[in-house]
Amino acid sequence: MSPTEREYAVNLDRNDPLAKYKSQFQISDPDLCYLDGNSLGRLPLATIDAINDYMVNEWGKELVDGWSHWIDEAQPTGNLLGRAALGAKEGQVLVCDTTSVNFYQLCVAAIKARPGRKTVIIDAANFPTDRFILAGIAEQFGLNLITLDNDGTGGPNAVKINTENELITPELLEPFLNDDVALVTFQVIHYRSGSRPDVKAITDLARKHGALMVWDASHAAGAIDLKFDDWGVDLAVGCTYKYGNSGPGSPAWLYVSHRLQSELRVPIQGWFAQDDQFSMGPFFEPNRQIRGYQIASPSIMGLRCVQTSFKMI
Repeated sequence: MSPTEREYAVNLDRNDPLAKYKSQFQISDPDLCYLDGNSLGRLPLATIDAINDYMVNEWGKELVDGWSHWIDEAQPTGNLLGRAALGAKEGQVLVCDTTSVNFYQLCVAAIKARPGRKTVIIDAANFPTDRFILAGIAEQFGLNLITLDNDGTGGPNAVKINTENELITPELLEPFLNDDVALVTFQVIHYRSGSRPDVKAITDLARKHGALMVWDASHAAGAIDLKFDDWGVDLAVGCTYKYGNSGPGSPAWLYVSHRLQSELRVPIQGWFAQDDQFSMGPFFEPNRQIRGYQIASPSIMGLRCVQTSFKMI
């Protein structure tokens, strides 16, 4: 049977092991072929029940007493997301804030952890959020920002590199690495071309030169098999509303390897990062585990959306 024949496609649908999941999502137009999940995923039906139950039976009935079990919810939700989509053991992922805030937090923490180093590296094909934030950080701290021009659009201190489909390889990156580089940051999947750099090889290369690596997995988490622990990833961020199907503006996540958690200090020192949170003391004493990377009160409604979807994964 030819792949161009209708029956060929019908057979593929009939034998699709993932077909059962379609009925678990809200589909208002059965004739719509929705190909925009890379921007906003569909609504899981279970999320509707979870949010209604939270509003009526928790917030509605418990009021402020609900914080007795809501207050730490970013951490178990992070464990779930890490287990389901990142290949990360417990205690390394928080679901909190936005990708932009998390990216700023981890980039500044990484730069501060490499005092005396003045160079940071990004690529031109990176998502505007990351490029703009890193440019602002470079300006704020007087850093040398290098933009590897892998798509021809240029950028701050752009350096043209010879690449295909925006792909960054270790061989292309290595000439730019030296003992002045504090931070390198790339995407796990380039959002336009879909190219996938070798996460482990590039992370190992940056580490060999003493730099820290921040990966943005916004277009990867929930779409491809990630193995952060096995790959030796240092730091990573991502959102949950694309392949995570957690809703518009749902909270983002951050990953900090166990080996770095006590070393790094984030610039926004929030109440939730205080080691003894309810001592209400006069000085900031940071938690040295993953909780030390949380700024403020978690969005419980948003976390429930994340939980529903990543339980499905």
